[in-house]
Amino acid sequence: MKNIVKEGAWTTLPTGSQLRNEAPRVRVTPYKIKSTQLAQSIKGFVAVAKLDSKAFYEKLYDGEEKGHYYFPYFGNDFRSFTSDFADTLSNITDRGTVSMGEVVNKIAGEVKGAAGQVADFMKNIKAAGDGGGGPSTGTYIETPKFYQFANTDAPLNVTFPLLNTVNEGDAQKNQAFIKEFTKLNRPERKSSVTMDFPHIYKIRLKGLRFIRWAYCDNLSFSMVGQRRLVGGEMVPEAYICNMSFKSLTVEVANFMDETK
Repeated sequence: MKNIVKEGAWTTLPTGSQLRNEAPRVRVTPYKIKSTQLAQSIKGFVAVAKLDSKAFYEKLYDGEEKGHYYFPYFGNDFRSFTSDFADTLSNITDRGTVSMGEVVNKIAGEVKGAAGQVADFMKNIKAAGDGGGGPSTGTYIETPKFYQFANTDAPLNVTFPLLNTVNEGDAQKNQAFIKEFTKLNRPERKSSVTMDFPHIYKIRLKGLRFIRWAYCDNLSFSMVGQRRLVGGEMVPEAYICNMSFKSLTVEVANFMDETK
């Protein structure tokens, strides 16, 4: 069951109701990663100069699409992030391109040229403090700050119920979905030394948010209401599904055009 909005037991509306088509939804597209982390990193660095901005993100991860899930969306907060400028380069400003030593060497000439001026300036400040009738109250020199390239985007949280008491067979369908989606987000052991990665995702909350590459950083299922044993299995009145999807990249302004 991949289209929870139309087929799932999250509401008492019948599955053929037109009202289900009007329900807000988020589309979640899982991808199975096909290459190792190291191979993917090398491929990304080689391709970085050959691709435009959109194609670069498309090729950033080598994944095989596994269909789409449509979940009802009832959240209030859909976007939150912080921005920061600081006196030092960010940890990822020169990642994969140049080292900090190269950055320093590049600006060394400018620093040397300005060193004399700074020294003279500091001498003048000291002289003013010594001969100005009292101690200096302090000095502060404004300098340009660096934008801190960091992934501060908050995850997109998705929460919805799955009812077991509306139609016959709903409990089995709900349990099958929970098992299926849980397996997507757990590593799978292939041998004594190899394991597959959990799936990653493309997320589109139409008109509000688009995340090209994300991972499920939180997944939980809880039981609601009374429980009884059915066929040897514990079945509650309903399940509550909670999941959140965290971007694997900095969410750039270009993504705003992909929310449609």
